[in-house]
Amino acid sequence: MPGLSDSTSADVRVLAAAIDAVGSDQHLDKLVDVIALLVPHDLVTVVRYSVSERPEFVSHRNYSDEMVANYLDRYYPYDPFYRQWREQQKPGVVRLLAAAPVQYVADFLVQSVITDELGVLLEDGPGWCLGIFLDRRKGRFSRSDVARIEAQFPVLAALHALDTRARGLAFRRTAQPPVTGLRSPRHPIALAPEERIWPELSARERDIVGLILTGHPTIGIAAKLGLARGTVKNHRRSIYAKLDITTERELFLRYLDTIR
Repeated sequence: MPGLSDSTSADVRVLAAAIDAVGSDQHLDKLVDVIALLVPHDLVTVVRYSVSERPEFVSHRNYSDEMVANYLDRYYPYDPFYRQWREQQKPGVVRLLAAAPVQYVADFLVQSVITDELGVLLEDGPGWCLGIFLDRRKGRFSRSDVARIEAQFPVLAALHALDTRARGLAFRRTAQPPVTGLRSPRHPIALAPEERIWPELSARERDIVGLILTGHPTIGIAAKLGLARGTVKNHRRSIYAKLDITTERELFLRYLDTIR
């Protein structure tokens, strides 16, 4: 739905249904219908984030109830979108973050059979955000996919704002009991053996890759390995050159592709 001027009649009907559903129990389903028109995807998940409580998993399409339970029981502390909302409280269109912890990317998403995730974060009451996520089982979302949703974000935000204004300040979108605070991980996730997946790298470079994947910044890697920051930066340049990549995000995606 690139715009009403060139939308099909079916697209207009979907948008009209979403407008008509504002303030009703059908609002989220109809809002998801609008977003689902914008880019090809395989799954949809809807999560409500708080700055002080455990996320609420609101609804899903083509997703596993078992994975919903796993997310709420174990994986939500690793969710990069949850972390971003807690730190920035900034609505908008977001892709799976380059700094996503390996516990989320390499374990939860692998189990979920998801290769990429694109989210629409909407303000949903004081301290809360509604995240509507489009997921793909194969391939990545392109820049044009992101741009298409970004172009329609003001419409989506305005539509959802009408619904939140129709509700009380303390409303909840699920019957899940509130859980305050960020739960600590129960146990760490083991990385795949670096020698198998990074044969072209030296032992020191594999050590650095392992630390990058577990969220350590350059200064933290230097301290942990007893190296100068400049030495770590040089190693990172060498790693990227050998793997023919240019960003940390590509390193995560390479790891994800390799362990499937």
